[in-house]
Amino acid sequence: MSWVVLRNGWYLENYTSQVPLYLRTGAVPGSAGTGRVSAASRRDCAEAAATVLTSEGHAGSVYELGGDTAFTLAELAAALSTAAGQGVVYNDLPVEQYRGALLGAGLPAELAEVLSDSDLGLGRGELFTVSSDLRRLIGRPTTTLADALTEALGS
Repeated sequence: MSWVVLRNGWYLENYTSQVPLYLRTGAVPGSAGTGRVSAASRRDCAEAAATVLTSEGHAGSVYELGGDTAFTLAELAAALSTAAGQGVVYNDLPVEQYRGALLGAGLPAELAEVLSDSDLGLGRGELFTVSSDLRRLIGRPTTTLADALTEALGS
């Protein structure tokens, strides 16, 4: 049996879906320190999957899918500030405080645990990749953070 593994990393939409909250509070909360995330758009990852499914030469391959340019959550806040024309900062919180903020925002305990643990992983470099597999599979540069934020803002 032929197989291919597509290892999707973190999605840009994990952040862009929160843009209204970030703008309302003026902050991106997290527990990632200065860790870098190679987030990619779901659209780019879907395009890569379509390429693998519709072309030859991928059997037995493992692809690490991440965006071309990694960023910190402080860089996310700065990029959002620029795109929205409104000041947004990154609040790097102790993980317990971040988890509590997520719970206070109404997230279920299990999801708050996953998200706070993911930020710790981001801080440890677990959501960073130097792989160019996604770019090669889609045949173009990946969607940038700036473009994703512009789209989320409806600009």
